[in-house]
Amino acid sequence: MKAESIAGVICTPDARATEAGMDILRTGGTAIDAAMAAGAVLSVVYPHMTGFGGDALWLLGDGRRVDTLMGLGQAGHRLPDAGAIAMRGPASAATTAGALRGWSMAHDWSTHRWGSSLTWPDLLAPAIAFARDGYGVSANQAFWQQQRRDLIRDLPDLTALCCNAQGELLAEGTRVTRPQLATTLEHLARVGMVDFYEGELATALAEGFHRLGNGLTRDDLARTQAWHSEPLSIRYRNGTLYNFPPPSQGLYTLSALHALSFVDLAALGNGSADYFHYLVETIKAQLKQRNRQLCDPAGGTLDTRRLLSHARAAADYAAIDPDIALPWHEQGRPADTVWLAATDNQGRTACLMQSLFHDFGSGCMVGDTGILWLNRAAGFNEDFAHANGWAPGRRPAHTLNPSAWLGDDGRQFYFGTQGGDGQPQTQMVLATQLVDFHQPIDRALQAPRFLQGRSFFGSSENLKLEKNIGPAVGESLAHRGHDIEWIPELSPFTGLAGAIAVYPDGRREAMHDPRGEGTALGQ
Repeated sequence: MKAESIAGVICTPDARATEAGMDILRTGGTAIDAAMAAGAVLSVVYPHMTGFGGDALWLLGDGRRVDTLMGLGQAGHRLPDAGAIAMRGPASAATTAGALRGWSMAHDWSTHRWGSSLTWPDLLAPAIAFARDGYGVSANQAFWQQQRRDLIRDLPDLTALCCNAQGELLAEGTRVTRPQLATTLEHLARVGMVDFYEGELATALAEGFHRLGNGLTRDDLARTQAWHSEPLSIRYRNGTLYNFPPPSQGLYTLSALHALSFVDLAALGNGSADYFHYLVETIKAQLKQRNRQLCDPAGGTLDTRRLLSHARAAADYAAIDPDIALPWHEQGRPADTVWLAATDNQGRTACLMQSLFHDFGSGCMVGDTGILWLNRAAGFNEDFAHANGWAPGRRPAHTLNPSAWLGDDGRQFYFGTQGGDGQPQTQMVLATQLVDFHQPIDRALQAPRFLQGRSFFGSSENLKLEKNIGPAVGESLAHRGHDIEWIPELSPFTGLAGAIAVYPDGRREAMHDPRGEGTALGQ
């Protein structure tokens, strides 16, 4: 067995983050420690998808139970100066960032429950080095800069982040430094994450809020909390599937797979037209419900027990017509994030999803901290009377929702993806490939995918199919009423997913999506 196998496994969307996490595992750090070191590096070298000015969810498993830690910000106690929430710019930066509250809780968990002795300086050192000494712009960032070039020109902070002195977009490999962010991280390494919400950094952030006019105050930061929650779960085949409670959309990922548990997918054939029809129709029904129901659970309007009941799943399954696709008129919710995960030498797994909501978030740096702020406020419904409408102190509905499946036979699968509405859809493909069709994680991640609804770049609300699904399957789906659009094989439009498998004999495998440039180590 390789030494790295003994240390553990890790996968992330960027090789530099993967290596930083693997170094932590090699020194005996926990899976949480490794995910933190990797997540911190991503917050520097992957600024278009994640950062310390965002939200974060942690899913922790040891093979016997699953726990969830939720670090989600909330609306301030007044609207932005503009008087309404916007999609980008200062008026979209109107919720606090909960990620580092979640990190504090995860660090305590790693120290007091998993026995880690690593400190904040240990965990942040690689990220500080990249921010201070420099790194090359990733191919992924260069791609997204091209897609958002108009946005970058409109927002001065993004121009400074993404352009050279001549105003040209940074090319892949261009070496950049982020000295302001390095100083912020060095400060946090010395004093701890609480300072972000209650200390010297909180004061600096509040001054930045005032200049932005985004409505947030230092008191709003202090009110931001993280919490430990029991995950939602269902029985799926011969195991238990776990996901996050509201305001995460994990409820609807579970509901879709709960309805599918009434279908013998293996008998339909892997990749058949029937297979895709049932997956698409099931998630369409759940996304419609999500758009009307999902909100901050503090509002008390969601009965999760009823929504995950056997009777409800049976009714959802019965509503599917095997021969006719229901019309689709919903407005999509494209969004971006990163999923990463690690399993340590004790067999414990930590999955981290950290997000600025849309790529590049609000597009606003806060003060001189070097921190790019999220635009999660854009996740509120425009109607203030809606269950998910803006209100002081309310958390918006969230797209983040990684999954875990613990089999009765001891197998464990942990998986997640970026992609807003695409997150539950890709997770359905991964769950069915891993559990129903017993595919290894590499083949599960390579399996053809679909995307019902709008992609990242404003296409129509149709059903997108990767070309390796095959024309006969597409023709059958079109005959049932699906509005088909073909996209390339292994298209990043279906999200960049990842998975870790832990087997009863101790084997651990990790892989990131072949649709991106992510890597895994420790196999």
